Amino acid sequence: MNINQMAQELARLIKNSDEFKTMNKYKKEIEKNKNIKRQLDNYMSKKDKIYTRYKIDEANRKISQLDKEYSKVFQTPLVENYFKSTQKFNLLMQNVYKSIEEELLK
Repeated sequence: MNINQMAQELARLIKNSDEFKTMNKYKKEIEKNKNIKRQLDNYMSKKDKIYTRYKIDEANRKISQLDKEYSKVFQTPLVENYFKSTQKFNLLMQNVYKSIEEELLK
């Protein structure tokens, strides 16, 4: 099996993980809820602009303010579940990258 085939197999395994499936389930539910989706899209857009326009200390302060503005959205069960599932998926991916790095450094 060549490296591209192995990468495809890894992608398939990741797609079949509980973390990925759960995250996608909540993502699809958010996409069905136009109001929440619009609010999250606005939040992400504002967050991206802050990180591109400001140095890290100022950006962190502005993000903290932005988080307060959107706190009501974040407290909805659907959004909370989506963010929790995204964190779990990100942790899975960090562990995958860490395993790859460890193998490369042997």
